[in-house]
Amino acid sequence: MADLFPIATLPVHAHRCFRAMGNTANITITSATADWGGADPVQLLDAAQQRLRDLESRWSRFLPDSDITRANQAAGSPVSVHADTVAVVLRSIEAWKQTRGLFDVTVLPALLHHGYTHSQAAGATAGTLAPQITAQLIGVSGSISVDRTRSMLTVPAGAAIDLGGIGKGYAADLVSIDLINAGATGTMVEIGGDLVVRGTPAVGERWVVGVQDPTDPPRLIASVALVFGGVATSGTTVRRWRSPAGETVHHLIDPSTAMPSTTSLLTATVVASDVATAEAFATAAMMHDGPQAVELIEGVGLAGLFVTRDGGVLRTRSLRAFSP
Repeated sequence: MADLFPIATLPVHAHRCFRAMGNTANITITSATADWGGADPVQLLDAAQQRLRDLESRWSRFLPDSDITRANQAAGSPVSVHADTVAVVLRSIEAWKQTRGLFDVTVLPALLHHGYTHSQAAGATAGTLAPQITAQLIGVSGSISVDRTRSMLTVPAGAAIDLGGIGKGYAADLVSIDLINAGATGTMVEIGGDLVVRGTPAVGERWVVGVQDPTDPPRLIASVALVFGGVATSGTTVRRWRSPAGETVHHLIDPSTAMPSTTSLLTATVVASDVATAEAFATAAMMHDGPQAVELIEGVGLAGLFVTRDGGVLRTRSLRAFSP
């Protein structure tokens, strides 16, 4: 969700905006020296953009030859995949454990059952799946098999996976690390509203971003200042469609029911040390109503902000640490 934006136009050294992973991506890089310490900002941005293209080609369920599509089609049998795919699936399994099953990448059968068969951003159709797939076989991330040594992935028979938000979050984390390692002094990588910052901003000691609510027009409800880390927002207001049964549904599937979550929240925004973690817990929070979501995020030592259907805004006490 595009819920985050820079508070002010900073005198950054280089910036690029492009489409990636079905969303708008923004990459900002800074340098401590006018000559970039020998690094070429155009080449840095070119490499970052290509990296995101490569990750999308491996992780998108809407591409017929991606690693994820091939693994889903071969559910029950191991498939050779790229090392990046192994890494993101292992991170997804860890997120499932961290959220005690509230975040789960095996909800794809339920998404398809409820009609989420096309990319709303790109119009692409999801790749075909194994014929034995069942809408009831979800919540089985713990049964995904990953062989890191052989770079093999096995989706459980009858199941299917969709990396969704953690895919773009983990991709942003990887690209931000790449940019720092390649010579950037600081970087901000944002994909569809999920954002990670590292290093030194062009002005001040912390990166400052704003959090909007989902109203039209949106309103600024908080400012978050980070030295490093990720911010992610999950919500029910963007990816909505009419199900085959004629009901208006959204993409946040509750693994315990195989149905779209019935939360009283419109959005959940979480701050963490990396954006993959923020994304996983933002999704997990959307399985709860407001007070329970606050309790969940505070209970794991993260910070969060939540917008309710009636326009209310709830905050964790820990969010104060990120005031500008």
